[in-house]
Amino acid sequence: ARKENMPNDNIERAIKKATEGGGMLEAIMYEGYGPGGVALLIEVLTDSRNRSAGEIKHLLAENGGNLASPGAAVWAFEKLDTNTQIGTNDANEKWKATTTVPLEDADLEKLDKLVEALEANEDVQEVITNAE
Repeated sequence: ARKENMPNDNIERAIKKATEGGGMLEAIMYEGYGPGGVALLIEVLTDSRNRSAGEIKHLLAENGGNLASPGAAVWAFEKLDTNTQIGTNDANEKWKATTTVPLEDADLEKLDKLVEALEANEDVQEVITNAE
């Protein structure tokens, strides 16, 4: 995780979730749209799919966005294989925007607030947008 520049808070949250017991952790990719029509990919690591979906949906609605159906926003991105180790089967995949959306200052401020709110959620690992 450090090699991929994941924030320390996210690493610590993932370790804490894994060591505290409870249910199995599941990696989920939520898709949505934010202010100005920006596409969002929200990577989540959770032990409760239903709880996380509700929380993500609430945060999006509260900050001018909405949750989208699977496949509705991913079209604006391409998956990159960032695995540099030869001989391993599990590739670490990142996303890159293929189509970008220009935003006015007001929408950019709203998007910043939305991304901050999402990243403050303990289940969210990463938020990717296609904003210019």
